[in-house]
Amino acid sequence: MKLVLKTLLATSLLSSTALYANVLEGHRIGLGFNSTSIDDVAFDDKYSTNGFTLAYGYDINDIVGINVSLNKGSGTDSLFDIDIDISTFKLDTDIGYTFYMQNASIKPYGVLGFAKFKEDSSILGVDFGKWDDSTIFAGIGTRATFNQHFYTDVRLDFINLKESGDNVFADQFSLTVGYKF
Repeated sequence: MKLVLKTLLATSLLSSTALYANVLEGHRIGLGFNSTSIDDVAFDDKYSTNGFTLAYGYDINDIVGINVSLNKGSGTDSLFDIDIDISTFKLDTDIGYTFYMQNASIKPYGVLGFAKFKEDSSILGVDFGKWDDSTIFAGIGTRATFNQHFYTDVRLDFINLKESGDNVFADQFSLTVGYKF
């Protein structure tokens, strides 16, 4: 009797983690809003842009995920009255732990990745200039998944860029909603 009880207990514990393992991994795709705040140290200038985010990710397990995203935005530098268009391509990994609730999960995480940033400037529709930079970046975020398929992701990335050798700090906030396959 004790052997049957131990076997039943071991089987139930092992099968429950196996069921969760299938839910954890998978592809996800989302669309959302982003806001980028730029702090140009050389000119003591601050401006921001707003736009959209297109994101793809793959959750390897309940701790590690990989992500690819494209952020596009536009805004105005009020100091010089310049129209700004930015795009950021990011490849990164998120590392955190997934906490489970009934029909939902939440994963607070840290981000480490690579970003390719590009900025185009214009005055009254005439090109004024452009610059780009690639760098390693870090960030934080939280992803909530509902009914194993729908998710929302809130994230803040900190990118330290260089324009002609001068520091430019870009902080990107994004809110993404999507579907997990």
